Amino acid sequence: MPFAHLKERWRKDGWLLLALALSILFCMVLGLTESSSPSQTEEEARLARVLSAMEGAGNVEVAVFYQQDAPMPSGAVIVAAGADDVGVRLQLTRAVCTLLGLEPSQVDVFCSEGGQP
Repeated sequence: MPFAHLKERWRKDGWLLLALALSILFCMVLGLTESSSPSQTEEEARLARVLSAMEGAGNVEVAVFYQQDAPMPSGAVIVAAGADDVGVRLQLTRAVCTLLGLEPSQVDVFCSEGGQP
């Protein structure tokens, strides 16, 4: 008897169950896609932590750029609260050049909005 009930239910509401299953599948795929492409890579987060620990740097954000099909970075942008100080700016540039193997001309450092208090 229970099987006959399920068979009848499927005939009536099968499309609804199928739509629900597809919606759940779509949400799962969308969630996996978003988590696999974060806005900040682990490398950038690690660099930001290291640079933020430098005296005078304050809060730091880092973006690392790669040329297509190249494993080595081709440039970096640093935004730091303390970057209005020339000494801090130089230290941040030197640190990123050392950590990523870049030339100073491949690194740009900018002061974040609001700057250092």
